[in-house]
Amino acid sequence: MGLEPLDMPEHSLTTRGVWYTVPEVKLMRAGVAAPLIPGALHAAEHAAIGLLPLFAGCDRSDIGGLSTGCHPDTAEPTVIVHDGYPGGSGFAERGFEVAEQWLTAVRRTVAACPCSTGCPSCVQSPKCGNGNQPLDKHGAVTVVDLVAQALASIDRPS
Repeated sequence: MGLEPLDMPEHSLTTRGVWYTVPEVKLMRAGVAAPLIPGALHAAEHAAIGLLPLFAGCDRSDIGGLSTGCHPDTAEPTVIVHDGYPGGSGFAERGFEVAEQWLTAVRRTVAACPCSTGCPSCVQSPKCGNGNQPLDKHGAVTVVDLVAQALASIDRPS
């Protein structure tokens, strides 16, 4: 086995997605050290992708994701879950509609998993382009907690 650098053209997929941002300062105040932020976001992304099929009636392979410590469009730590089809197929939109329930399930699943650092049942992905690196299972719980707190504080029309 080996790794070989590839010189390939950039690939783009115009689709639809749902995303959230968590300010770095909030993550650090909640106990996620700066070097662990990318792994916490990445683990939260994987868990969200793994559980969206329960809410959107899709297969895990129908969706993809991206997480980064500083996204160029948001200038913040960001997690994105997107439809894996050009133009979108409605799965990410469904995730947005049920975000509180979906992310509650993500948090519950990751926190309840008996593994110590992350496994295929909670935060590892079989199709991760980064070889499941970095991942921070405990940081993912914190990320999702912060997002859930923010969602709970939103005033919704009656």
